[in-house]
Amino acid sequence: MEQDGDRVLSSEEPLEAVIKRVTLGAGARVVGIAAAESFRDYAPEGHRPEDLLPGARSVVVFGGPTLTAGAWRSPEPRFMSQNKVFALQRKGTAVKVALWIEENTGHYAVYYDGVRESGLNPYLSLKLAAELAGLGTRSLAGGVILNPEIGLMNLSLVITTLALEPDAPLSDPVCPHPSCVVVWEARGTTPCLESCPECLSGELKDGRIDHMEYERFRCVPRATTAGVHAFLKLLQEAFALDDAEERNALLSGDLFTRTVTSLGFGSELVAGCFKCLSRCPVCLSGTRLKTDVTHQTKA
Repeated sequence: MEQDGDRVLSSEEPLEAVIKRVTLGAGARVVGIAAAESFRDYAPEGHRPEDLLPGARSVVVFGGPTLTAGAWRSPEPRFMSQNKVFALQRKGTAVKVALWIEENTGHYAVYYDGVRESGLNPYLSLKLAAELAGLGTRSLAGGVILNPEIGLMNLSLVITTLALEPDAPLSDPVCPHPSCVVVWEARGTTPCLESCPECLSGELKDGRIDHMEYERFRCVPRATTAGVHAFLKLLQEAFALDDAEERNALLSGDLFTRTVTSLGFGSELVAGCFKCLSRCPVCLSGTRLKTDVTHQTKA
């Protein structure tokens, strides 16, 4: 018998089920397990679980809703980004899961929430991890992972040397939503593609994604109005200006000043316009309240 807080665990309970219960109890809404070796078919060397933890055998992947249900309906992108949900607690969840594994199994564990990157690439793809663990599939909206229950997720994971039985990837794609297939057949577009044609393009065939393209270097500076990507874009624009007054006006302007401030303090960092996903029926249904009533007042 093992002790888990005030609850005694039966040695007959599968360890995978225990770890999933611990993860959900630590704040995650969904959780799955991927085999470390399954990343080798997709991820390049240097971006695999064993590159971050030698001897890695399993990856516990988990997520939660990105925004409150109300935030998805806000017309103000900046306000939406201030109503984050799991992004604010996923590190705490990851720490608890990693420590639980080390303290209760005797195996090593490390966590990663995608916040730090190696250049422009993550140390380990959270998208790939979520796919392999059966938490969701990619969408037309920039290839983000959509979960059938909660739509867009913030993700985190724990890599461990503990061997666990992996979950299978989802057999049916979450995107496109049936309503999007109807729109495509009628107009040759979908709500997400229609909302941001500058960054997104793609096609559906037989009710499934045939191909999609995402212009990251167009999207990121537009969606992230303060941060390193916006800083680099503004700096390039300034260097390209021949007129000294125009260049000085750009470098002395509010946007560039705020961008520089965000690099030093992070207090002004705003990422994600949510323009495409705010029209996604998977996201909207995943964040729908228990009641369909959109406005209630006391009698």
